[in-house]
Amino acid sequence: MLTGRDKPIISALEYVREYCMKRIVNVLKVIAKTDGVLTPKAAEHFELVKKHAANLIVQWNGGPKYQVSCYLGERYGEQFVVDVIERTCTCRKWEIRGMPCTHAVATNWDMAANGLKVDIPERWVDECYWLSTWKKVYSYKIGPINGRSMWPRAHCSTKLLEPMYHKPVGRPRKMRRKDEMEKEDSMVKDGKLSRKWKTVTCGSCGGKGHNKRRCTGQGSTAAQSS
Repeated sequence: MLTGRDKPIISALEYVREYCMKRIVNVLKVIAKTDGVLTPKAAEHFELVKKHAANLIVQWNGGPKYQVSCYLGERYGEQFVVDVIERTCTCRKWEIRGMPCTHAVATNWDMAANGLKVDIPERWVDECYWLSTWKKVYSYKIGPINGRSMWPRAHCSTKLLEPMYHKPVGRPRKMRRKDEMEKEDSMVKDGKLSRKWKTVTCGSCGGKGHNKRRCTGQGSTAAQSS
């Protein structure tokens, strides 16, 4: 969208319309190749959730609640309560993300293993992540239009004059004007997002803690020794 910012208003609107047409077509191509319940990104993330849920221990209280515990690795001693009726977990990830956490997935598997009537874990994911919802969002199409030479002329009784325009010095800016709150943010310095607390990854050897200019091959050396 940055390309169309410096265009006149009609040309900018035409650019946006054509961009939306292309985007809808590109997404429809991805949808046609996708199978399953969830969108590709949601399915990829949910596979990681299910992978971590395999090591959890589930205990049923005889009602709608389950106690989920972990006794392996860094999560040793963690324990949460899952309510399958309210679809909540005390870790609060299920409510915040709209996607079942590892504890909810483990609960779903335990219910199925004990013969309870339960759907697949993907059905517990919020509908905003469903592939069917994605199809509905992009079901509306933007129609093509004729060129400007075929546009109907408007009959206006008032003669519209071009506005007075003074061409400023220098190259026109394309970047958007930042909000005052963005400028006051502690993470923003000189109008740019700060890289403080972020780990730098070298683009040459893939090592951490240095960039390409200061690379001496220490990342590749560490990988070979390990």
